[in-house]
Amino acid sequence: MNYPILPKRVFASPLIEYANFQDGSTVNLIRLVKPYANGLSYAVYETTKSPFCSNGMFKDYLKAKEKFELMVKNATRQAELLKRGTTNN
Repeated sequence: MNYPILPKRVFASPLIEYANFQDGSTVNLIRLVKPYANGLSYAVYETTKSPFCSNGMFKDYLKAKEKFELMVKNATRQAELLKRGTTNN
């Protein structure tokens, strides 16, 4: 199965929320510093082992937050949640 590969600009943008798991995997909600012309402004990046998780890009915060919550929920079935939080970005 092919999952979306996020562009490099996502990783140079500020982290909004994160979730870290016991197996070393993470789920991150990121706000793009420079949104795309088509409106994509948020990204969800995950490194979990859950087959139901995938990266994604979104136009609005609510859709991105919904995806983030779903990925955290799915990932907790594979590994224990160690730490979850928000940043000031």
